[in-house]
Amino acid sequence: MELTRHNPEEQEVTRSVLSQGCVSASAITSIETCEAKAYLEYEEGWEKVSKSGGLKTGLLMHDGQEMYLNGHNESAVINSLEQEAKDSGYDEDELFLPKLRAYIKGYYERWETEDAETISNGATEFSNKYDLEGTEVAFNFELDGITFSGRIDAVLYDREDDCMIMMEHKNLSPLSVSSKDLEDSTSLFWKSLVLNNQVTIYTTFLAMQYKRPVKLWYDVVQTSPATKPKMKPGKTVNKVKQPGERETLDEFEERLTNQYRDQDKPKYMRKMIPILEDKRKERMQEILSIASKAQGMAYLANPIRNTTSCKDYGGCAFFSVCIGDENIYDNPKFDKKKHFKKENENEHPF
Repeated sequence: MELTRHNPEEQEVTRSVLSQGCVSASAITSIETCEAKAYLEYEEGWEKVSKSGGLKTGLLMHDGQEMYLNGHNESAVINSLEQEAKDSGYDEDELFLPKLRAYIKGYYERWETEDAETISNGATEFSNKYDLEGTEVAFNFELDGITFSGRIDAVLYDREDDCMIMMEHKNLSPLSVSSKDLEDSTSLFWKSLVLNNQVTIYTTFLAMQYKRPVKLWYDVVQTSPATKPKMKPGKTVNKVKQPGERETLDEFEERLTNQYRDQDKPKYMRKMIPILEDKRKERMQEILSIASKAQGMAYLANPIRNTTSCKDYGGCAFFSVCIGDENIYDNPKFDKKKHFKKENENEHPF
């Protein structure tokens, strides 16, 4: 059957502004976490200037996985990511690039042969099980007066089951999800995905756009943010134990790469999850309610602080501002998101 094509190049993603009823999955999650946090992020438009190490890794891994799906070889991907890291200043951490290269090399080791037999990406004949419809697929859609927007990591068409697939890349540390939970398909980590805001919004778009059932293909890489070079045992000279030496960066990278290429200790996990339409619609109605209430809250500028979430994920970025210890307007740690910046005081963000 002929697919209704979606051209992401023609689609500009609408930015989240709560009072205008424009939200992303991240905005919905922020609202659920704390209205005050969501108001600062998605109504006033503030964000932290600095990026965490995990976010830097996630951004570049997503770029690498996009290039991988589009048929670029391992060397080309690594060369591109190295340059991107240097241009962004991420390589100031001497362990950043060795770790990133290890993750990418392991990813190719785990999936390249298998994917070549199952995914057609335009460089091959369209005869495999899955056709790659696009990567970084941008979308907007309106439902009950609320505009939802986002970018899907990859959209595929399942030729055998005549359905669409939302592929989502996640790079998670062991602090986010344990190896045990990753390997257990019945764990809360996997079972809770059907309630995930991003999954619900993105699969709703695919169901509306393609008029077909939808599956989620969750592609997880377990990263190693805490891993550092080891101390090698010192040698004994004249019966005297000498101090040990730290691994060189090359030795560290080789050891880490071998760990990520070792398929007996999996660092890469994928799971295909059918999205049941009635459950998706039920959750989407809840999300619509959250967005509608947040629109009114933002319009009236009366967000409520959720004091039980201040310590979540290592602590809220806005905590010091929230309790009055810092002024966000002259704080170098924060800046306005690009689409919230005004050229003059009478101009609205759009």
